[in-house]
Amino acid sequence: MNVLGIETATTVCAAAFVRGGRVVAESLLDAGRVHAEKLMEQIVAVLGPDGLESLGGVAVSIGPGSFTGLRIGLSVAKGIAFARDVPLVGVPTLEALALHAVEADRTGAGTRLLAALDARRDEVYCQLFDVTESGPVPLWDARDMTLGALMEELHGSGARVAGEAAAKVLSSPGAPASLRMVPEEALHCSGGSVALLGERLLLAGKADDPSALEPRYIKDFFLKSR
Repeated sequence: MNVLGIETATTVCAAAFVRGGRVVAESLLDAGRVHAEKLMEQIVAVLGPDGLESLGGVAVSIGPGSFTGLRIGLSVAKGIAFARDVPLVGVPTLEALALHAVEADRTGAGTRLLAALDARRDEVYCQLFDVTESGPVPLWDARDMTLGALMEELHGSGARVAGEAAAKVLSSPGAPASLRMVPEEALHCSGGSVALLGERLLLAGKADDPSALEPRYIKDFFLKSR
């Protein structure tokens, strides 16, 4: 199945094209909040000028993450899905991050992996995974937690840590010495992992309703009054 994957949940702006469980092309830019200006360039880079013609589905990183980034990615994904009349599926951001970290770091079975994104102040969006032979398996749902609450939840147990908040987690008071950051190449979000997970979901018949699909912010979105 030919699937386009879109990742805009963090500072990473990425797109990837997969076919039959293999990443055919991937383009990534990590240059701050440039998603609105650069996302279509990333998509054209992986699909080519005629790639939309053979597209079988669209997968988009659905959160948690940056409120603005998630809305941009979902808007573009919906536009392409509607225009090409192909199915759309939202992929949990932390699950895609965990898959990329495990594959890029070649993390072996029996290891635990913590996927963590910055939620501002002393909070992180996080999810703990058990790495198995078939990939990362969630041990809890994605959460918005303070660093203190996260350390209590870990109970001093070790884990590999991936995501833009990895350094924040490791430097927090009470962080167990058994926490270890994954290498740089495994640290950040990936359009390829979004596309791969999206292809699996679409093949399993788990497409979303484009008109009803919304970002999974986890924490409430609010506007500050002037």
